[in-house]
Amino acid sequence: MGIMAEESDTHHLLQLVEAEHQMGEDADAVLRLGAMIMAAGTGGYRVIRAMKRAARALGFDRVEAVISVNNITCSFHKGELFRTIVVNRDNPAVDASRIEALENLSHHMGSSYTAEELHRELDQIEQRVGKRWPVWVQALAAGLACSGFAVLNHYPFLEAVVVALAAAVGQIVRHSCARRHLNQLGTTAMAAVVASLMYLFMAKGLAMVGIIDSPTFTTGYVASVLFLIPGFPLFSSLLDLSRFDLFSGLSRLCYATTVICTATMAATAVSLITGLQPLPPDPATPNLLWYLEATGATIVGIAGFAILFNSSRRMAITATTIGTVANMVRLVCAEAGLQPQFAAFIGALVVGLLGALLTKRISIPRITITVPASVVMIPGTAIYRTVYYLNSGDIDSGVGTAASASLSIIAIGAGLVVARMLTDPDWTFGRHIDLHKNVDDR
Repeated sequence: MGIMAEESDTHHLLQLVEAEHQMGEDADAVLRLGAMIMAAGTGGYRVIRAMKRAARALGFDRVEAVISVNNITCSFHKGELFRTIVVNRDNPAVDASRIEALENLSHHMGSSYTAEELHRELDQIEQRVGKRWPVWVQALAAGLACSGFAVLNHYPFLEAVVVALAAAVGQIVRHSCARRHLNQLGTTAMAAVVASLMYLFMAKGLAMVGIIDSPTFTTGYVASVLFLIPGFPLFSSLLDLSRFDLFSGLSRLCYATTVICTATMAATAVSLITGLQPLPPDPATPNLLWYLEATGATIVGIAGFAILFNSSRRMAITATTIGTVANMVRLVCAEAGLQPQFAAFIGALVVGLLGALLTKRISIPRITITVPASVVMIPGTAIYRTVYYLNSGDIDSGVGTAASASLSIIAIGAGLVVARMLTDPDWTFGRHIDLHKNVDDR
């Protein structure tokens, strides 16, 4: 009897060890999926839902995770067993195409999956979904995006051309620094300095040959560094905060704010040394011609940022379509006398509603459409002018500009949040994924 009991205990122990080993492999596979989609730049809400769909397919009973901009701490439960794992990824980035691929994988895993199958699918995504656009296309996209901002901010056409060339050079520098694994803040600062100096040199060159003679031409250099604005983490942080996902939201907001401060301080340092002054241009009275120019500027601006986010052609076209409609609505509302922040709220609301309508039909993650469509509404030049005013000792102008820019950004985030609440019951009512039900939640 004693021998039989000992053999039974040994067999039970071996089963327990095998179960723990298998659970560890399953947990590693789920966490790898979460780390990949987190590194692609999406918000914490989408990361945890993708992980829970995968955990459901691999037979876990419960998954609890704390997610930041570059870190996941997750506990997995299966029966009486549990395991807590931490993963960290350096240098947050944005990759809309990888977000789409990983979301599609998590939605189509079915009710039964193995860790080996999941790892195989993730290997294929890593190999297949890379950078869609070559360096020269990304540089062109950055230039067009910044020139679009320049037109929308009432800068002259020739100035917008100089902005485009300077921003394109800045993007090439950013890509070169990132490829050499330079610190991300150092990369941002270097790109901002180079773009600002290129703008100055080209403006001075045009003045020397007599093509331009306006003393205020050099004020538009702030538009040449707008490609550095981290729109994706900025808006995803506001979406996370709206759900009281404070850890994810605050970490992303802190990251976005740090990048913005680095870019603005670098550009401001150039202005203080060279005498560049980011004064706002005199806005012309909007007429039909200007609205046509604004439409074209919006199109190239959104398309440019979509390419920088590594969006597919389908994503870029969809984002450009809804973003152009929404931004023109915003501009018309502002011209009608509505406060800029309320006009921005309405524009973002239109983006969110149209995004919800279109993404359900074409099966694209909503965030990959709504964020590029909303970035063009960010008051980027005002952000850079804020730091310039503060460094120059003009505290009143600095605080006033900062307050106006902040209200507009918050209003854009609020518009996206309200649209999400109106179109996504799971978001609105806080419905969590039930790991014991195999449902296809979007």
